[in-house]
Amino acid sequence: MMCWLADLGWRPQIDNPNVRGWSVVAAYVIAAVFCARAGLGRRNMGPEEKQATVIWRLLGLGLLFLGINKQLNVQSLLIALGRRAALAGGWYEERRLAQIIFSAVLTVAGLAALWSLQARFRQFFARNPKALTGLVVLLLFVLIRAASINHVLERAGLHPNDENGDKKWTWILEIGGSACLALAAIKAGEEDDRSRP
Repeated sequence: MMCWLADLGWRPQIDNPNVRGWSVVAAYVIAAVFCARAGLGRRNMGPEEKQATVIWRLLGLGLLFLGINKQLNVQSLLIALGRRAALAGGWYEERRLAQIIFSAVLTVAGLAALWSLQARFRQFFARNPKALTGLVVLLLFVLIRAASINHVLERAGLHPNDENGDKKWTWILEIGGSACLALAAIKAGEEDDRSRP
């Protein structure tokens, strides 16, 4: 398996071994812990409380995945697989169009998923508006990151991952989204503690 991954030009390694990278990982993990804590169930829960525990647990898992991905850079593996598919399929020269289409589809799918979540779990997000804000901010980060990896933003004259300072905006989005989710989870956990007999 590792030989196959190495053949693709990807291997699991620490990708952001600096203060900025590790601070984002810490933010994701801390927020994931608070979400997991808010997702602790208790006996005799009603359907709304059961739903909230599942949502908090899923948010915790999502944040944990983002934290792991921050250092392992799994999207680089996806890029390598896409490159291999483009070469094998004979459409490598048209890869820029495929990148634009991928970014557009990802944007539409992300916005549709967010709208669907908000509509489906309206009461949860009404009680936890910071959780919705955190999800919006992290979705914005993911979309910007995907568009910058695919060079879509560069063609528009934007460079969100430029080392000259633009990278701080993606850092702010990651830290800000994690912080919103952590604060929402802390508040939900405190309310849950108060409601326990």
